Amino acid sequence: MKEWDMQHVGIFDINFDTGEHYWSAELRRILRVPNGAPPEFPILLRRVHPDDRRALVAFAMEPLQGRCPQHRSFEHRLLDPDGAVRWVHLEAGAVFRTGGEGDVIRVIGLVTEIAGPKTPARAVKNFASTGNHEAATVSLAEKQLQLTSI
Repeated sequence: MKEWDMQHVGIFDINFDTGEHYWSAELRRILRVPNGAPPEFPILLRRVHPDDRRALVAFAMEPLQGRCPQHRSFEHRLLDPDGAVRWVHLEAGAVFRTGGEGDVIRVIGLVTEIAGPKTPARAVKNFASTGNHEAATVSLAEKQLQLTSI
């Protein structure tokens, strides 16, 4: 199992039903994105290494195509504005609509920087579903309150 430095884990949350998107302050730091920038996919793509963009788009689109496992992992490179290349590891969990076969309503994930490539960037590693397909009940506003109280 990977060892995580919880002080350096970025969090994202995408709610397809409400249209809400959330990026934590740490994720913004990892992405080198200003705090005022909206948490939008095109902004993320500008930070992803050009050679890894296609694989990241395929990974990100899985929840919209009805074939998404509940838990997925992915590693890819970021390209900083100064030209520096860094690797990140992403863990994403899908929340499915109750009674909706493969209908993802929310994706919540963790992103952390890693020392270097552990797997090819284009390899998307899927994990088996644990079977918990109940919708998460915590709103983005509640999550922000929880994170600020830690």
